[in-house]
Amino acid sequence: MNTNNLHRHLNRQIEKYLATNDFQHTPQLKAFIEVINQTYYNYEKDAELFEQSTLLNDREHFEVTKKLQIELQKKQLFESQLVALIQQLNDDSKPLEGETSLSQLIQILNREIDQKRIYQEQLNQAKIEAEKANEAKSEFLSIMSHEIRTPLNAIIGLVYIMEKEDTLQGYRENIEVLKLSAQNLFLLINDILDFNKIEAGKIDLEKIPFDFKSLIQQIARALQARANENLNKILLEIDENFVSNVVSDPLRMNQIITNLVSNAIKFTQQGTITIRVNQLEVASGISTFKVEVKDTGIGIDKKEFTSIFEKFSQAETHTSRQFGGTGLGLVITKRLLHLFDSDIAFESELGVGTNFYFTISLPIDNQVSSFDLHDDLQTEVMLNGLQILLVEDNKINVKIAEKIMSHWGVLVDVAENGLIGVQMHKKGNYDVVLMDLSMPVMDGYEATRIIRETDSETPIIALTASASFGYLERALQVGINEYIIKPFNPKELNLKLKKFSKKYC
Repeated sequence: MNTNNLHRHLNRQIEKYLATNDFQHTPQLKAFIEVINQTYYNYEKDAELFEQSTLLNDREHFEVTKKLQIELQKKQLFESQLVALIQQLNDDSKPLEGETSLSQLIQILNREIDQKRIYQEQLNQAKIEAEKANEAKSEFLSIMSHEIRTPLNAIIGLVYIMEKEDTLQGYRENIEVLKLSAQNLFLLINDILDFNKIEAGKIDLEKIPFDFKSLIQQIARALQARANENLNKILLEIDENFVSNVVSDPLRMNQIITNLVSNAIKFTQQGTITIRVNQLEVASGISTFKVEVKDTGIGIDKKEFTSIFEKFSQAETHTSRQFGGTGLGLVITKRLLHLFDSDIAFESELGVGTNFYFTISLPIDNQVSSFDLHDDLQTEVMLNGLQILLVEDNKINVKIAEKIMSHWGVLVDVAENGLIGVQMHKKGNYDVVLMDLSMPVMDGYEATRIIRETDSETPIIALTASASFGYLERALQVGINEYIIKPFNPKELNLKLKKFSKKYC
């Protein structure tokens, strides 16, 4: 056995305790030493392998741990990004409370995304509706331009013709056309002003006893001439059991039914317009009845049913071009009926006709009042000796007002601005003051305020072209009793002067 092949530790032990020859010549000892030598080598190899394995495990553990740390950092970063996204989506910007798992954060994020999606859809829908509204307003302004310019063109042209012509017959014909054009323009402006009043919630209903049946009859008589232009007839069908003496606002009821009948006349040619009233119930001092306005006109396409009550809208664009109008009549009617706790409904078939109807409940007037809307609106009364202070800076308006009121026997003093008006009021004894609001030197607001410091009794009526409700509210606050919007109906002025003058109450 070569000692060079012995393991170094075993070799040192043999050299220390045995002679080399001892085991070289003893086969059993030699074999034993060989086994021991192989054991040393095996042990050393196993130790080396164990050490290598330990080093390898430590390295793998380090790498795995490092990977886990990286993944944990990624998770924490992802969670923080999720939280940031949720906070960004959440308008309230409320911090998340308590521990939240990754799955919970994802659920929250999904919920916030769904809410934002719904909100975005609502914004898109609002944008579409706003664009439609703008288109409707643009179309409305285009219609208004046409509707306003048409009568103005007639007025301007007729004034020129009347200057050139010198025949009585031509003069009378021109006056009739001029009157019709001015009335159309007046009704057009009133539609717009009425709509603004309703939009601003500035209409208060009166409670006046009147005969509803007489109201219907008066409307039919008043509109028959217009119906004749289209070769139409207006028919009345009133329930014989109808309790017609009621308490309500006859002026607004007149406006509602007149709008419906006028609308029927406009869209009907050589046909009939039927105003029908059916009594539904009489109980506890309340008369409940149904009013219908049925025509045999062009009818309304079903696809347009939802649009006819929208502001600035008519069923079709060519309708406004063919028949004219503001597209506000039905809107005003619907909103006025809401004030009476009622609503408008209709049935229509294209080419056959339309039936607009509403049901209303009104208190019964047990006194059987003799109030006559027709007489009150249409018949002017003489106001002989009535003393009026007209505070107005526009000379043309002064001349027109003086001529109108002179027909009623009214005595008019004129002040060209508010300051002069205040001075004249101190010296004079006037029954009514007609006050313009916009004037040089001193406007009508300040003049009224000064007058009211010493005089709270004399009625002051604003006669103004300022239709803004901010201005009109301010006028009422400083002490003006009521206002009349220019251009005004002379009969309305006559009615107001009678109403506010103690001499004729």
